[in-house]
Amino acid sequence: MELQTLLDEREWRTCRGPEGANVDELVEAFRYFCEHYWHIKHPQDGRILFDLRDAQLETIRHWLDNRYSVVLKARQIGFSTLAAAYAFWLTFFFPDRFVVMLSRTEREAAKLLSKSKYGYKFLPQWLKERGPSLMVDNQLKLLFENESAIESLPSGNDPARGESVYLVIVDEMAFLPNPEEAWASIEPVADVGGRVICLSTANGSGNFFHHLWTGSQTGTNLFQGLFFPWSAGDRDDEWYEAKQKSMPGWQLHQEYPRSADEAFIKSGNPVFDVDVLDEFEIVEPTRGYVHVLSPKHMEYRPTQDGEFAVWSYPSPDGVYVIGADVAEGLSHGDYSSCHVLNARDGALVAHWHGHVEPDLYGHLLAEIGWWYNTALLGVENNNHGLTTLKASQKYGYRNLYRTRRLQQRNPEATEQLGWRTTSASKPLALDELSAALRDAVVGVPCSRTVSELRTFVRDQNGRTHGSPHDDRVMSLAIANQMLKFVWLPEYRGEQPLPKYSLGWFERFVVDTDSAFERVPIGAHNFRKRM
Repeated sequence: MELQTLLDEREWRTCRGPEGANVDELVEAFRYFCEHYWHIKHPQDGRILFDLRDAQLETIRHWLDNRYSVVLKARQIGFSTLAAAYAFWLTFFFPDRFVVMLSRTEREAAKLLSKSKYGYKFLPQWLKERGPSLMVDNQLKLLFENESAIESLPSGNDPARGESVYLVIVDEMAFLPNPEEAWASIEPVADVGGRVICLSTANGSGNFFHHLWTGSQTGTNLFQGLFFPWSAGDRDDEWYEAKQKSMPGWQLHQEYPRSADEAFIKSGNPVFDVDVLDEFEIVEPTRGYVHVLSPKHMEYRPTQDGEFAVWSYPSPDGVYVIGADVAEGLSHGDYSSCHVLNARDGALVAHWHGHVEPDLYGHLLAEIGWWYNTALLGVENNNHGLTTLKASQKYGYRNLYRTRRLQQRNPEATEQLGWRTTSASKPLALDELSAALRDAVVGVPCSRTVSELRTFVRDQNGRTHGSPHDDRVMSLAIANQMLKFVWLPEYRGEQPLPKYSLGWFERFVVDTDSAFERVPIGAHNFRKRM
């Protein structure tokens, strides 16, 4: 055997690590491989060898030592590059290892895999020949002769179906459009012995990634967490001070946090005041469903996993409103949601959230409405909402809100059923909900609703949206709007008016157009005789 071949074999084994290597030996092997053979594309310096920083070495040790890892990090400190190099090293040097990388979109998935392809392209020829041949090389997959592979997918795919996956890497998890569904698809991987790495910058608090991180810190899940601030990169204090002057505070804390608390609490440009949301006392509800005894007669039946959460049962003289957001009804799509508020004090008394066909949702809302004393029902009539409204109406429910022309001085009801979300009505509903929460007009004991309020953000173009969902926000906002109209005669029915309200005093006002005899002011007064 030639000397060069022997030297090359020694280098191969140094990059791979010894047989039966421990974590320290594997970390050293990976470091040696990166710093001697793995090239990355630097934005200023072009093609350079990957010289690992201390934070990156700590991360590799963490990934090798733990099956479940979650990394909260600042942006642009080289962790996507690290993940791409790690995925390649695992598959190139070890057989029968299938690594899946999940990203937000297909474009981002292709971009992440391109980092692995770039490093492979500039490996020395002897190393390519000593390693396994590349059998498949396309936009989203690398497959080697040793039956190891890297597949990079958008988060909507199911990586566990029919595959034996060694590792799943989820990049920028806080920004996935469907983090709960993504986790549901990769959880079986870990359940059968696979490994999971979730890494992301923060995107506000209360979302799935935030809960994942919190669980890693409190020991309530299996993940082990690592946090790296902006200073884990190659920037200095002068650079950070310049960013402070040029970026909004929420964006600075999101992309370049100094601590985990700063990353979550101050990031995301939330629409609703996070300090106000922190003040709500969270109360665990009773869960169950509404059972129909006879037409318009219901009872509540508790079940452990019921979709209908109840904090307060209807009182005989109670007056209630319901706000409802309607989804398409698909089991994998957005959720339908409704909130029930006590019209007398604004307290949240019940909340339903789940997947249901739009017409069946109309029946469900009617049943909840009847149970809560024929509550005023406001259903968003956009898209599938009209199907829900017509179903409620056909089912026999009559106390349905009718659209009003809000731009008018005296907005009168139209003949159109439901709440119409438009470019004018949505900001109004959100602003008034924000004020109601701030002024304690509406109280929210629901942890899931508060979480969604936390992650409802305003982007750089001024558009508001959930991260990822906003169904609870919109149904609560519509319910809050219903509080303004519930006491009108057209919706009031036979419900008693609150004592000392304007409607209550109205009953004592004499009709000046009637034939009653006019009585001078003071006619019934008299002086006490001395």
